[in-house]
Amino acid sequence: MSSTNNGTDTINAAARDAAMQAMRQVSVTPTGIVEYRSKGKVIIIGGDEAIECAPRVNENLQAQVLLLEGSEEPGVPLVPAGGRKISIDGYLGAFTISLGEPGKPNFEQMTADMILDLGAKPQLTMSMKPPGYVVATSDSVATGDALQTLQDLVGTFEKPRYFNYNADICAHSRSGKAGCNRCIDACPAYAIISIGEKIEVNPNLCQGGGICSTVCPTGAITYAYPSAADSLNRLRVLLQTYTTKGGQDPVVAIVAEHDVDGVDDAMPSNILLFAVEELASVGLDFWLAALAYGAKAVRLIDTASNPDWVRSLLVEQIGFVTPMVTGLGYPAEAIRMMTAIELAADMPTVMPAIKPATFGGLTEKRRVAYLALDHLFEQATTPNAFIDLPAGAPFGAIEIDKQRCTLCLACTSACPASAVTAGGDGPQLVFNETNCVQCGICQSTCPEQAIHLIPRFIADPSQRQRAELLHSEEPFCCVNCGKPFAPKAAIEKMLSKLEDHYMFQGAKARQRLKMCEDCRVVDVVQDNEAMGRGLPPVVRH
Repeated sequence: MSSTNNGTDTINAAARDAAMQAMRQVSVTPTGIVEYRSKGKVIIIGGDEAIECAPRVNENLQAQVLLLEGSEEPGVPLVPAGGRKISIDGYLGAFTISLGEPGKPNFEQMTADMILDLGAKPQLTMSMKPPGYVVATSDSVATGDALQTLQDLVGTFEKPRYFNYNADICAHSRSGKAGCNRCIDACPAYAIISIGEKIEVNPNLCQGGGICSTVCPTGAITYAYPSAADSLNRLRVLLQTYTTKGGQDPVVAIVAEHDVDGVDDAMPSNILLFAVEELASVGLDFWLAALAYGAKAVRLIDTASNPDWVRSLLVEQIGFVTPMVTGLGYPAEAIRMMTAIELAADMPTVMPAIKPATFGGLTEKRRVAYLALDHLFEQATTPNAFIDLPAGAPFGAIEIDKQRCTLCLACTSACPASAVTAGGDGPQLVFNETNCVQCGICQSTCPEQAIHLIPRFIADPSQRQRAELLHSEEPFCCVNCGKPFAPKAAIEKMLSKLEDHYMFQGAKARQRLKMCEDCRVVDVVQDNEAMGRGLPPVVRH
């Protein structure tokens, strides 16, 4: 999106320089530190190539070979794999390699500070390997570079703690029912695991990929360095300064920090590079905020360093947000992922001129997304009322099959986002669409299979925030004291299910089902037959 007017280019370039300088002045909140200690013990995995590599290891590294195949070499410390299963856990300074099965005679463990994997296929397959796990081919140059990398990994190292986790709003699981696994499935470093109803992130394995925070529907896991609030403040200052200085048609180009040098050359004067730790460390809330702040387009700069799995998830997230943008009446090309070469090509202006939003940096993901969407709705000329979204999108409603629903209210206690709640005095289900993240826990919890998810977005905030009565019923009143104590449908269904049960064949027992808990207890105590009083003695032989 470049200008053909040299004067405009000059103004844009000066505005961009001023904007970049102003953005650098925005302070970033510190985060915690993760520490690694490596003493230099390295295990080299491979065949003959590993044996040949071992003597080349620097003298302050202690090398040991895990021999996958081939013959042993005198003087080279090694452990033959011998066809045993190999399991590797850990990270820089704390690797453990297990050979065989625990409890079996051939089980063996090795420890190391670093691992050099020269095998035909790496033992660890995740796209982001643990710190200290180096993969190289067996040719001399690649092996030499790998050995130098290992040499540089001796000592004490620190890195930022990249994530924050709020278990209170996590939609991973409730009451034994599985919900959202998106962060676990997405993590390219395999740093996230399930621990019952919550998740756990290993800070030593986490390398700041950020896709976990991007796919998280609730904002339970967020990027910590920089925080979401700091990134938004930097973005707002960047765009405000650019336009204040006379810049036109700003395009926010998000790029991974390690790819900036390859992108920065010969960019059009209206391209505002926004460097992040990893491309996936900001998501749809950030992209929408950029449009609300006045960006004409948002571009995610894709490079070879972006893992394929992460790339596919970013494409999916763009697929979620694009229908919302188009449903509000804006162009579908407003948010796209492309290469640096494509970015440098001429493009037409995408977004129409709007009054820029002024909301500041916030950490709550969904609140930021709604602030941006609501601002775009206010500026829109022909927004749709209801916008259909693809399955898996983190916005939507639920539909209740009233013929099946007994208003047992199991869904209300299971919902992690308080989107489904019990009503007032009578049996009721009330729905707040603003809170729904489409995790599906209510659907899997419902014993009657009466709930269906509807991914969608209501554009008008006043309508979206209005509580909706999904289902209500006349309460069933206790036949003894008259107190309402359950939904009428629930009692009728219970009576139907227990109709042939041997314990409820008598009139008294069936009548007891129609009583509230207090009256039921009193009635049982006063019933000699139910309490076993006055019955013939049991004859024992």
